[in-house]
Amino acid sequence: MWKIILIFSACLYAPLAMAQSGLALGASSLGATLEAQLRLSPSFGLRGIAGYGEADFQRDYNSAPLIGTARIGGIGVLADLYLGGGARLSAGAIVPKFGADFAISGAITVNGAAFNNVNITGSMDSIWQYAPVAALGYQRDFGRNWGMSADIGAIYTGGFSISASDSSGQISGQDLAAELADSNARLGHISVLPFVKLGVSFAF
Repeated sequence: MWKIILIFSACLYAPLAMAQSGLALGASSLGATLEAQLRLSPSFGLRGIAGYGEADFQRDYNSAPLIGTARIGGIGVLADLYLGGGARLSAGAIVPKFGADFAISGAITVNGAAFNNVNITGSMDSIWQYAPVAALGYQRDFGRNWGMSADIGAIYTGGFSISASDSSGQISGQDLAAELADSNARLGHISVLPFVKLGVSFAF
């Protein structure tokens, strides 16, 4: 039994011992992006990827001021199949952090009815908890340690939805849902987002 365990452990450890690891920094459709890279063989590797970005916005909604913060990002794992010449195919999944938080105050018309001094807060989020990713990439190494890489592909989010509530108690949840129905129908069809990334890597 011990011989079998030792042989199995050696078979498992050997590829990891020969693997090349590294880090990469860059920008992508996930925002500012950090990658942990593990090259297990000349033709196969794994990447842990994390990114985040946000921006404030302001606009009018039915003549009322709407302010909020939009965010992009996610964390996940990609498996890379290297095709030669620096080209690679990648597939995996992320936990997406695409969405926005917003607030509306003052006078507003909701579902055809006028209200004063409302205090609406809400959020927009992706529907799927896990989003598959597929991409075609290119890795160019400069010497033994430095390199550059690029990826282009798609993130499958399953669409988006908006939820909101009025803390003033004037607007019912049913009226807000009816007001947002058209927007949610349109957002539900945005199920694919571009995945674009450019980064600089350091191997060790």
